[in-house]
Amino acid sequence: MFYSFISKYIKANNQNIAVYNSDLKSFSYQELYYRIQEVETIYSKAGLKPGNLLILKVEKSFEALAHLLCCIKMGIIYIPVGLDSPESRIDKIISSSKANAILLPDFTIKKLASESISLDKTALCVLYTSGSTGIPKGVVCSSIGIHAFVEWTITEFGISSNEIITSFAPFHFDLSTFDIFTSISTGSSVWLINKKLSENFRLLGQLTIQIKPSVWYATPTAFSLLNEYGKLNNDYQPRIALFAGEVFPTKKLNKLRENWNTSIFYNLYGPTETNVCTYYKLPDIIEKNRLNPYPIGKPCPYVEIKISAEDELLVTGKSIMLEYLNDEEATSEKFISINESKWIKTGDKVSEEESQLVFSGRVDRMIKRNGYRIELGEIENILIHHPDINAIAAISVSSENNTEIIAYYTGIELSMINLKTYASKHLISYMIPDKFIFIQNLPINSNGKVNYSQLINTF
Repeated sequence: MFYSFISKYIKANNQNIAVYNSDLKSFSYQELYYRIQEVETIYSKAGLKPGNLLILKVEKSFEALAHLLCCIKMGIIYIPVGLDSPESRIDKIISSSKANAILLPDFTIKKLASESISLDKTALCVLYTSGSTGIPKGVVCSSIGIHAFVEWTITEFGISSNEIITSFAPFHFDLSTFDIFTSISTGSSVWLINKKLSENFRLLGQLTIQIKPSVWYATPTAFSLLNEYGKLNNDYQPRIALFAGEVFPTKKLNKLRENWNTSIFYNLYGPTETNVCTYYKLPDIIEKNRLNPYPIGKPCPYVEIKISAEDELLVTGKSIMLEYLNDEEATSEKFISINESKWIKTGDKVSEEESQLVFSGRVDRMIKRNGYRIELGEIENILIHHPDINAIAAISVSSENNTEIIAYYTGIELSMINLKTYASKHLISYMIPDKFIFIQNLPINSNGKVNYSQLINTF
């Protein structure tokens, strides 16, 4: 049972710190133990039982974590959602999930559906991702997959009970499964960073220097903003820095590594449907002249990978999702059968160079213009090396007769001549953006990634 694996240190006599809230208020494993027992009584009185689905619409905190862990203890499948999610999105999740109840921001329980749907007995949680149709898709994650992932991280990164692990990602983002379960499973401490703090990088930097977490796991965007605005000094160096979720431009990565020059860096890769499935340990020496992003590396030991004829990465193994919740059509589209095994199509294009996998773009960010296939990520990867550009996001806008490429950028506002000249030197002519738009900050979604949808809607 997954709870027995993660609850080794959740004991009535363990006074070690289990959780730090955003304000650095601490709670012991003993306090966590007793709170889980209290929550279990509350859930039982509310009629919640094994196999039920419970939506967690609460701010990330010690209290929220106790509720999440209680779900696992009782065999309730938890569905975390962001407090900042539009009500229309929450309504879609309630409708599509057929959840039995929702835990509201004040930690009261509102009953929903009375009947439980049938899911695999190993189903642990449902993490909703954005669907291309506008309807969120619920990724059903298994306890077997998360168990395999957590056990590997403990070994690979040498996680001990002395660590303080940051939890920057919201609970509804798959990065959080490392933060929560690796810390609890090793008896170390987890620092729960709520949404308000995650958006205040100046304060986050001050608190980081104060608490000195030894393990950081975040998106490249979050790391870059922390490095730019957090005013971290040389007195603080995390032992391990893990990044995932998007490509880390080498210019920004090198800036972070110059500050954290004793830290060990890993590039972790994997969509929500597979959790982390490949990894790459960065070389100790900073390669200042490197232009291309680092590889996504080699497969984790609990998965197997293949590259399709169309260069799409395919994954099978313990960590792959069970299904999309209540969506047979989307599930069948995502899975393919190879030698009677279920493989997931990641939607990511890769190549293999010197026995390492290299990410080369998203299938769904590929556009066609004037008959040419163009990967928007490739444009971003080239233009980010302009000395006066700090961040860039490329989008495409199509009309009846034309497809335009628009590049939003931050840094120093530049003339169109400057930008077009630079682009013409480094990009093929049909890949040069039609427009460059200066913006103070790129919009970031709740998962800490660039919000391309907002840019498209803004244009």
